[in-house]
Amino acid sequence: MTTKECPSPCLVLFACLLLLGALALGPASVRAEESTSGPAVLAVSSEPAGAKVFVNGYYKSRTPANVTIESATATPREYTLTLLLSGYAKWQRAYSLVAGERREVAARLDKLPGAIICLDPGHPSETSAGCKGSTGVTENHLNWVIALKLRDALTARGHQVVLTKSSEGEMVTNRRRAEIANGAGAACMLRLHCDAASASGLAVYYPDRQGTKYGVTGPGRDVIQASGAFAQGFYPAAMAVLSGQHKGRGVHGDSGTYIGSQQGALTGSIFAKIPVLTVEMCVLTNRTDEAFITGARGQELMVKALVAGVEAGLARLR
Repeated sequence: MTTKECPSPCLVLFACLLLLGALALGPASVRAEESTSGPAVLAVSSEPAGAKVFVNGYYKSRTPANVTIESATATPREYTLTLLLSGYAKWQRAYSLVAGERREVAARLDKLPGAIICLDPGHPSETSAGCKGSTGVTENHLNWVIALKLRDALTARGHQVVLTKSSEGEMVTNRRRAEIANGAGAACMLRLHCDAASASGLAVYYPDRQGTKYGVTGPGRDVIQASGAFAQGFYPAAMAVLSGQHKGRGVHGDSGTYIGSQQGALTGSIFAKIPVLTVEMCVLTNRTDEAFITGARGQELMVKALVAGVEAGLARLR
């Protein structure tokens, strides 16, 4: 073979290098493709558990959970992970994820400082001593019993509770009850009552307009607005607990009550400087409602419903 027919040593070396490069790149590119195939997964846990998990604002599950993200691609994309649990501060982080990636997330949730809540067990007042059920049980007694149980339940969840009276039979005027709530710096005032009506179930009332009593016009427009927001959060949360066990009669303005129709608002609302709700927990003159509110199981459910309502209402005010 002539010299012209023989490949030069440089060409041979270059060809070898190209072959080695191809061999090296082939398996690596396959491995990269394999590692970026399939969805990304966020393995999310929280302390305490049970938090709602949202990705980019969409609800996924409750912790602990493996959250699959189908939209992940080989190119990194950012996803916002949010955890929500009643009584705890919102936890939120952003993560850059690619397809096929699994990320372990362990979140510790910070407990929110408890709110000051004023509980007003209705009656006796300057208006009346309250109504009675067919068995002789009084509204005044039931309001007091539920208030004490609710106080304990709210305290256990980190809230501070102020009562508008110190004993079941203490007579406190409706104006004074509002002044106690205002003076305590409470976040809200919950007035507990039982109704006398030809109906059944729980109803919520809030000041929907100003009224006048003893020459004073109130509450302020800000209290009216906040009370309405509080009621809209309170009622559905309470009824979710009572669903199938106790009826609901909806959310109404004070002006729809007998006294409210005369004054414009209930007296306890007129003098309130904070969001205020009147909760008619049941219709005591209805035998079914009376049996519910006097039974241990009914009182337990009512307290749970009121706790859920208060916390949902407070969340509307934040």
